[in-house]
Amino acid sequence: MIVRTGSKLFGVVALAFALLLAACGGGGGGSSTPPTPVAPSALSYSSPQTYTVGTAIAALTPTVTGSVTTWSISPALPAGLTFNASNGQITGTPTTAAASASYTVTAGNAGGATTFALSITVVPATTAALEPGGSTVIAVDQSISLFFVQRIGGAAFPTYVDASNVTWSSSAPLRAAVNANGVLTGVSEGNATITARYQTFTLTLDVQVSGRFTARTLSVAGQGTRRYVLYTPPATGAARPLLLSMHGGGGSGALQAAMTQLVKRAQASGFLAAFLEGTGVIATFNGGACCGSAASGNVDDVAYVRAVLDDVVARDSIDAARVYASGFSNGGIMSHRLACAMADRLAGIAAVGGASGQFDAAGTPYYACTPARPIPVLHIHGLNDRNYPYAGGVGTDGASSVNFYGVENTIRDWRTRNNVTDTATVENVTTTTRCLRYDTPADPQRPSARVTLCRVDPPDVYDSVNRIVYGGGHSWPGGVRSPGANSDAPNAEFDASAYLWSFLNP
Repeated sequence: MIVRTGSKLFGVVALAFALLLAACGGGGGGSSTPPTPVAPSALSYSSPQTYTVGTAIAALTPTVTGSVTTWSISPALPAGLTFNASNGQITGTPTTAAASASYTVTAGNAGGATTFALSITVVPATTAALEPGGSTVIAVDQSISLFFVQRIGGAAFPTYVDASNVTWSSSAPLRAAVNANGVLTGVSEGNATITARYQTFTLTLDVQVSGRFTARTLSVAGQGTRRYVLYTPPATGAARPLLLSMHGGGGSGALQAAMTQLVKRAQASGFLAAFLEGTGVIATFNGGACCGSAASGNVDDVAYVRAVLDDVVARDSIDAARVYASGFSNGGIMSHRLACAMADRLAGIAAVGGASGQFDAAGTPYYACTPARPIPVLHIHGLNDRNYPYAGGVGTDGASSVNFYGVENTIRDWRTRNNVTDTATVENVTTTTRCLRYDTPADPQRPSARVTLCRVDPPDVYDSVNRIVYGGGHSWPGGVRSPGANSDAPNAEFDASAYLWSFLNP
């Protein structure tokens, strides 16, 4: 009995122990712990991606093999884009441009993780502008070309849209008319607004028509009939200053007026501006070492300029003590020659993009320079000018084969002639333009005159395929691009027309 009772008790205890082992996961029974998941793999996005500021992106959704419980990205996405930490999707509208960069996306679970390097670039929005920009002044009977300019996203260079593809209109066509090719013409004095529509853009330009453009002819001994165009601002009754302005090689008086915007300056400051015309099929002036048929044929353009001045003085009310000469490129070269030959009648000269033609870079002389008196000289030149290199020599853009005299040599010569030291006062006019003023007499006992050199040094944005500098090069700072296919686009920070007038009229 005792044994049997003990055996029964032992069996009950054994059963309870077995049940306890089973409850604790012991014994030979199966485990209730879930298996470790397989790590996700094959994570991918469509890459690279290029987005545009201000344009909502199409949702960028990843593909991945396996289950994902956590998502992350590093570094943070460009401003305006959002990363969804629940599913790895990228959405939003970028608000600022961002250079191309790699963003590492990680998708993981308890079993591990997978990554993908997503490349994203955010380019600026496409922008558009008119040239001239803001507002402008033209004369009655003056015509200028308007330009519609786009910068498409992050394009390296702007695009000048074919004007015939733009829809042009004028709010007052009886004051300022614009044709289908964007040519603006002053009809009568007053104000008008020009509207240009292209794609989704609508741009406007405020125009004031003020004063008059008059084409004139005159006879020059040994040259026959020569021409010039005179801008006359509204009459004041007083004798007014006169600026003689000369175009670059292949240009014209009308083109010089348009690209320099000197009519706007003349109207504001009350001076007359005579835009002179060169000779030849490709119109040029004989500046000595340059340029074209005028130089090779030894045309006496000094005599022509004297004849123009005589003609204006005879027909208009001019302050003879305030007559100046200015020019661009070949016209700038001619301005330096006039400073040598007409200091008796000129109160100063200002040249842009064209230094002295008295010598070429090899030192070959072309004319003598013996000014009647010291004469104020301003020279403005772009350091990234590939047509007329700042250091002199033959340009690298293929536009000319002339071996140009250097700008520094030109200024050195004028300092000597004008009796000033080589110690300069530095004027930082803009972030890209630095002017060196030489006005301390070398010999106080002798007459002297100011010499100023302005060096324009913008970022060199150069399209080597089309040979165009955007924002400098061989152009008139603060002006408008010439219609020529390979013409450089001016630096917009520095207004050469305003600066030269303040120099000539201190």
